[in-house]
Amino acid sequence: MTFIKSRKINIGGLSVGDYEEPKFISEIGVNHLGDIDRMKNMIKLSYEAGADFIKFQTYNAKTRYNLKTNKKAKEFIKLTSSWQLSLEENVEAWNYAQSLGAKVFTSIYDVGEIKFAMDMGTIAFKIAAFELVNLKLIKEVAETKIPVIASVGMASEKEIDKFVEILHKKDIPYILLHCISSYPLEKKFSYLENIHKLKSKYACPVGHSDHTLGTEIPSLAVAAGACIIEKHFTDNIKLRESDNFFSVTYDEVIEIKQKMKKVFSFLHNKNEKTEDYMRDFKKYTN
Repeated sequence: MTFIKSRKINIGGLSVGDYEEPKFISEIGVNHLGDIDRMKNMIKLSYEAGADFIKFQTYNAKTRYNLKTNKKAKEFIKLTSSWQLSLEENVEAWNYAQSLGAKVFTSIYDVGEIKFAMDMGTIAFKIAAFELVNLKLIKEVAETKIPVIASVGMASEKEIDKFVEILHKKDIPYILLHCISSYPLEKKFSYLENIHKLKSKYACPVGHSDHTLGTEIPSLAVAAGACIIEKHFTDNIKLRESDNFFSVTYDEVIEIKQKMKKVFSFLHNKNEKTEDYMRDFKKYTN
């Protein structure tokens, strides 16, 4: 089955897709560790570094994981509970980001979080890799008509097909992010070839959610066809909790953006005059 749809969509006034400069998502997620001041500092640094989008996580720790099927659920409920911002702090974070002019969206994990994100003016919904099979959530998100960005780590082709079918029925614009669900990921297992495979089947914008250390992989992903890159962001890589230790910093976001722009120019800049001198050497025969 091949799904036909435009490879370019609009998110928050920015065009994302083929022949557009690649965009960067700064995922703050839970790297703030429940500290609203750190959260706001990371928002500020992400925005000033030039992140095109800033992504939050909106969740209720008690319902984020399935206790019946996930043996690690209790451990992660305890962790994410300690990192969970209050409702008032979440509102404060959204308002602060939007006051800077940042383009903000969020990952959600339960249908109960949709209304809050809508009320706060989310410009998209992010579906985490392990929620791609949460069809109840996907169907409710599709009812909002808001663009969807989904990581496809761990997903089978049938699971991606089912997810995409739901969005197509409601004519929802979407982006698929190639992703390897390992935190952190060794660079040698990045499997960037999958970007080509996703683009060959799903005629939508395709990006990459990168969990490797440093700044090397994003520009390679752009060369492989990614139009948007997501990386976890921190203001302190020395912190060992959550994803801080393999996240990127202010300076690294600037570096990634510069590298992506350079690769994009290598891919698309064409000047036919550069071959003018050699044209006389062409041999035309019948």
